[in-house]
Amino acid sequence: MSLSLSEDQLLIRDAAESFLVDVGEAAAVRAHAAADDGYDLTIWQRLAGELGWCAIPLAEAHGGLGLGAVEMTLLLEAMGRRLFCSPYFSTVCLAATLIQETGAVAAQGGPLRAIAEGRVRFGTVMPDGDWSDAAASLTATRRDDDWRLQGTAARVVDGGSADVLLLIARCDGGLGLFALPRDSVGMKIESLQTWDATRRFASVQLDDAAAERVDDPGRAAGFARALALARLYLAAECLGAAQRCLDLTVEYTAQRKQFGRTLASFQAVKHRCATMMVKLEALRSMVGGAAALAAEAAPTDALARECAAARQLACDTLFECAQEALQLHGGVGFTWEYDVQLYFKRAQAASHWLGTAEALREQIAASLIDAGAAIESAANDRDAGDAQFRAEIAGWMREHLGGRYASLRHRGGPGDEEADPALRKEWERELAAGGWTCVGWPRSAGGRGLSIARQVIFHEEYARAGGPGRMGHIGEGLIGPTLIAFGTDAQKKRFLPKIVDGSEFWAQGYSEPNAGSDLANVQTRAERLADGSWQVSGQKIWTSLAHESDWIFVLARCEPGSRGNKGLVFLLLPLNQPGIEVRPIRQLGGGCEFNEVFFDQAVAAAEHVVGKPGEGWKVAMGLLEAERGVSTLGQQMHFAHELQAVIDALRARGRGCDAALRQRVAQAWSGLRVMRYNALRMLADDGASLGLKREALIYKYYWSNWHRDLGKLGADVLGAEADVISADPAIRPLQQLFFFSRADTIYAGANEIQLNLIAERGLGMPRELRPATESK
Repeated sequence: MSLSLSEDQLLIRDAAESFLVDVGEAAAVRAHAAADDGYDLTIWQRLAGELGWCAIPLAEAHGGLGLGAVEMTLLLEAMGRRLFCSPYFSTVCLAATLIQETGAVAAQGGPLRAIAEGRVRFGTVMPDGDWSDAAASLTATRRDDDWRLQGTAARVVDGGSADVLLLIARCDGGLGLFALPRDSVGMKIESLQTWDATRRFASVQLDDAAAERVDDPGRAAGFARALALARLYLAAECLGAAQRCLDLTVEYTAQRKQFGRTLASFQAVKHRCATMMVKLEALRSMVGGAAALAAEAAPTDALARECAAARQLACDTLFECAQEALQLHGGVGFTWEYDVQLYFKRAQAASHWLGTAEALREQIAASLIDAGAAIESAANDRDAGDAQFRAEIAGWMREHLGGRYASLRHRGGPGDEEADPALRKEWERELAAGGWTCVGWPRSAGGRGLSIARQVIFHEEYARAGGPGRMGHIGEGLIGPTLIAFGTDAQKKRFLPKIVDGSEFWAQGYSEPNAGSDLANVQTRAERLADGSWQVSGQKIWTSLAHESDWIFVLARCEPGSRGNKGLVFLLLPLNQPGIEVRPIRQLGGGCEFNEVFFDQAVAAAEHVVGKPGEGWKVAMGLLEAERGVSTLGQQMHFAHELQAVIDALRARGRGCDAALRQRVAQAWSGLRVMRYNALRMLADDGASLGLKREALIYKYYWSNWHRDLGKLGADVLGAEADVISADPAIRPLQQLFFFSRADTIYAGANEIQLNLIAERGLGMPRELRPATESK
């Protein structure tokens, strides 16, 4: 699956945004909302005729453009950003989708062509749950050649201004889709006065009203697919509205001053805005992923689960962003004049359309816990070569991750890195012999030169097979790419082959007691000696597996008096030498994979400086950039295994009916899908400009919070068993997960620092005030 947008899709998105800027400014929205119909008919006619938006999702056979869910979500996001008033959602997102997915062939052509050409406006029922809720109080009875409707359709979108009403009623033991002209005998339409005036509703009373049945009883399964797509479209619209809440807030806080400075310069405000951005980008990833899945014609049950995840996330995200926007606007946010109130009202109104967040999470939980749906869907490679490559990896893993290596399955991950390091080093050499180390490195560096897509496949299948945590991941994923980018030919020749063949292992020497997230504050000193070598003194901390490593790369200060990111050098040192002492740090879970490393005049050879002395910061930042990449998808496969273990424990303890735990399981699964799609967005253009992307900025913050919450969920599922140290393979991993995941929000940049970066780099908010000497 690719989440890259084509040129045509980008054109649709940009054209929509341009058009809506012109016709959807705040004053126009207020005027349209106050109009009799709830929108401007001339703008609707332009949209339907001139722009052809009504034809986007419809088949070419019915006069449509034959496009799909991706184009629709781009368009609806733009509409949601402006709270654009029109009957588009009722006519295209609901009516056209229902008719296209369930309609009888003979009954489809007329209404779908009329929709595509913009000749008809539909008022369509939109329930608070699924279609059966819409039909609960409406019955259809066959009388001779006619169908007659009796009852009430409580909430019909744009029912007061529509040409035709499309309702769902109970009939023949199931559901039926029925169309009625607005002037039908026996039908009474009452417009509802709602707080959110940007989307109109009506209540419809029917008393023996004649109607045309539009659906084909043989296509009843189409109701589920239509519901999934409608939820996806609504999620996209909510995404746009939530984005506008953030945009308005960032703009307002940049202008508003208090205590002699802009509101945007206060860290408390920045962090709240950054949190909004995290939630927004998570929702954008989920919507984009679900839309791509719909475009691939995924099975209905899988699509329904993905779209339910998108919709429940949209419910929460829009309300939280609207509420935060109101809070950060202060008193003016509570006024009629400022637009925030419009979005706040929409957020509350939309929170129950097509299902509440809680109901949607219950639907997800039922599929995972009760029906036993797979946490990760089966791979669906559209390229035959990719499918063959995936099969090759899976076959190799089955053949080799057995016998003496069988005990390593699903071992050696975070919190379990002390698991049999000697055997895992042998496994590295087994991988190397098969050509499965450094698969993304260029061939000139000893790698396989795999494309991003093929690297993703490798990491997915490695994790799917239960491949153990890689002892060589720091060499392969960090220092190796850094040497390829910044190293000399001699350095590459000396170090890269031994990383590839699994004969040398590396540790990372960045953090210090007073320089964790504040990496620029490193105090370890490096002094150049007469022979050109470097003498290193100082202390590094939190060095993973240093006691099992051969080499360490160190960021040190080489210019006396320098501060901040100036005057640094990037050095490579062998750990087995006089002047280096490695001391284990025992963690709260009892493990000791982290270490302190003390340097007392340890020596780095002259030829082991990477880059130029004084430019170590540039090299160090290049290395950190390598931390985000294709391996994130392998990480998520490991997370999926952990979530499955939590669900298995839930079932084993008979707690599958616990409503609160079911909600948390569904949230965990939804978050896992967000991370997958977010990673695919990061890699959409082969990872170019990765560090500048919003989806990359949020990634560490998002996954660390998610994993911490999963650890707590696992412990809560175990209950009292979580408190008793266990060797049971069904219990101990969940105990380790609980303890180690609590470190996730601290290491590799604490959450609070991540929020600063998100606010400053992602939203352009003012940087934190820093000492004037820092940049000297």
